[in-house]
Amino acid sequence: MIQLQNITKSYGTLTVLHDISLTIPERQIMTIVGPSGAGKTTLLQIAGSLDRPDSGSVFFDNTDIFKLKDRKLSEFRNLNIGFVFQFHQLLPEFSAQENVAMPALIAGKSKKEAFAEAKRLLTDLGLADRLDHKPTELSGGERQRAAIARALINNPQIVFADEPTGSLDSRNRDDIKNIIASLRDSLGQTFVIVTHDPEMTSISDTIVTMADGRIVS
Repeated sequence: MIQLQNITKSYGTLTVLHDISLTIPERQIMTIVGPSGAGKTTLLQIAGSLDRPDSGSVFFDNTDIFKLKDRKLSEFRNLNIGFVFQFHQLLPEFSAQENVAMPALIAGKSKKEAFAEAKRLLTDLGLADRLDHKPTELSGGERQRAAIARALINNPQIVFADEPTGSLDSRNRDDIKNIIASLRDSLGQTFVIVTHDPEMTSISDTIVTMADGRIVS
């Protein structure tokens, strides 16, 4: 599905990724683990097209995404990739439904269609009574569920998640873990997750371990 080939990335004199190649299988959960500074988040950002490598390629099917012009790359990202971050990144002035609908509106869907799909996703994730609530009116777990709904709104090929349970208590961590596992099982959704949470690795199909900018297992 997705192949990273010979990815190298440096910041100044510091090389954070050393010639990494990785295949991300379809309809699975892959977790990337390792100590802080191993290069996990940098690898995730490059795989998700948020950052460009110094050398190497990222292929989605047969598309070398970094050969796309910036506008085409942004369009490709919006339609094919979802993101969930440690901190939800919901826009504070908008409701949960508005936040979730936004990527669909950017993709050109009508307001009616985008809001209907946002409502469906939020309802499926247990937030039917929180549609009109702004992020400050939601609990941490509810905000992260809304962030997952937003990542799914355009039916992406893959969702990249960077420490999605890192800011949550144990009960909400379990909820998010179970939601991600159920999305893989029921929808065949592909996830790549950077995590320090051992409970997240328990639902993984593949665990990739990094150290010092390299994949070690």
